[in-house]
Amino acid sequence: MKVNIIKTPTEQEWFIAKDLALGTMDKKTKNAPDSAYKLKLLKSEHSPIRELQFVWEWTDLPYWISVHLVRHKISIEHFVSSQRNDRQDNYDRNKAPQDSPVTHRCVANAQAIINISHKRLCFCASEETRQAWIMFLNELEKYEPELVKLCQPTCVYRNGLCPEFFHCDRQEEWNENLKEYRKLFKR
Repeated sequence: MKVNIIKTPTEQEWFIAKDLALGTMDKKTKNAPDSAYKLKLLKSEHSPIRELQFVWEWTDLPYWISVHLVRHKISIEHFVSSQRNDRQDNYDRNKAPQDSPVTHRCVANAQAIINISHKRLCFCASEETRQAWIMFLNELEKYEPELVKLCQPTCVYRNGLCPEFFHCDRQEEWNENLKEYRKLFKR
C-alpha cells in the first residue's frame, strides 16, 4: 500500500481562504497566510477552511479498508477502482478475496480531513484502516503540517472524553497527544 498526495492548496488558494475569513469583518488581505495564520484559521474550523481542497490516492489498498473509508461522505468524494469483471481483468470479482487491491482516490476539504481523523485515528477503528489513515497524514504533513497537527482522534479533540459505545481503554496512550493539542489553543 502506498499514498500519493496529488494536490494541496496553492498559495493563491490559501490567500483566498484568508481573504474570505477577513471579509467577514469587512477587511481584506494583501498576503497569503503564514504558518501561524494557517494554524489559527484551521483551529477555528470556520467555513473558509472548506475552500481548501486536497486530492490524494492510496494504491494497492485492500478493498475492505477502502469500504471503511468510503463511509465518510461529507465534504469528500471517493473514486475507487472498479472490481467489475467488465472493467478489469486482474481477477474474477465473483471470487476475489476482500483484500484484493484497489486504487482509492479522494478529493476533500480541510474540514473533512479533520473530521475523518476523529474516527479513523480512534483505537476503536480497525487497526489496518487506522494505519492507512496515518499513512495518508504522514504524507500530508510534508505539505500541510498545520492541518495534520489538528488531526486527532475524538478523545483528544474532545479534551480526553471518549464518546464511543465500546471504549478502547487506551486514552492514556493519547495523553501526550492531548497535552500537545491543548498547547495549540493556549493564548
